[in-house]
Amino acid sequence: MRLPEVKNDPRKVQLARIAYVHFEHPDLDRFCKFAYDFGFVEERRTSDRVYFRGYGKDPYVYVASQSKDGVPRFLGPAFVAASSAEFEKAARIDGATRGSLKDTPGGGEIVTFRRVDDTYFHVVFGQTERETGPTEPTATHEQQGPFNKPFEKPRLGRFQRYHPGPALVHKLGHFGYACPSFDTEFAWYTENFNFVPSDVLYHWDFSNMDVLTFMHLDLGEEYSDHHCFFMQRAEPNVKKTYVHHTSFEVADFDTQLIAHDWLAKKGWKSVWGVGRHVLGSQIFDYWGDPSGFKIEHYADGDLVNTHTKTSRDVVGPFSVWGPEVPKDFGGKGV
Repeated sequence: MRLPEVKNDPRKVQLARIAYVHFEHPDLDRFCKFAYDFGFVEERRTSDRVYFRGYGKDPYVYVASQSKDGVPRFLGPAFVAASSAEFEKAARIDGATRGSLKDTPGGGEIVTFRRVDDTYFHVVFGQTERETGPTEPTATHEQQGPFNKPFEKPRLGRFQRYHPGPALVHKLGHFGYACPSFDTEFAWYTENFNFVPSDVLYHWDFSNMDVLTFMHLDLGEEYSDHHCFFMQRAEPNVKKTYVHHTSFEVADFDTQLIAHDWLAKKGWKSVWGVGRHVLGSQIFDYWGDPSGFKIEHYADGDLVNTHTKTSRDVVGPFSVWGPEVPKDFGGKGV
């Protein structure tokens, strides 16, 4: 089935940005070891839950909970409502369950939607944002200036100096679901919220069969990330919706490569990378966490706004350069 054209509408709930994701892990302590090597900073810990932050304004970007039955689970993404009025609008959507975040870093309120196959979607508002500085903190850069190019050499008498370490995460960038009920779920998300496709890809054998879409938040004239949410049509043999991966922004290319070496030397599982995507343009690096979920570092992504037209094309190469994509990359990680 070909996806319908989507435009934002003020009657829809206007979301401002993606905020955090929530996972349950069978071995929370082991995941925490991975999280520190990945570049998360622990913000708060309870008996069965850890809140990790980046160095951006969100009070946390990843919630890791102890699985009570030993089964790893994705408990959904949370997006920030653009205003109190938009949050109230979300709370009036059929199926919304309202709750409090008073016991979490930053506080606030939350509305939760339980979707197909025990998947979740959350809208939050009223969190106290972190104060951020004028420069990007780093665990790897001792001294860094601009690049010296063939005809422009702005870095005169100054040197690039780095050391090993994790890539400090800035923010959560995007997540994605693979859905057997692709068309129904696409309609629910785009009819209720300001998600608009940046790119739609169709099957190489069936031009009327759309199989993947990268969606951004339409913020009007303001630019937003090329995608904060992607959905793919699950393979015919897949019966339940699952999260494909989550992705977190880091500062630059040097950070990515230093982080890749750091994670490899710590013994974690590389999934795919480092490379440069075609759609969205990000420099990417995918890893497998201890529970089997795919998680990505990215840098240098594209920005779009309301004037950016949706592009539609056949499924093609996903990278400009980098290692060959693994044959099982599109499949479920756990």
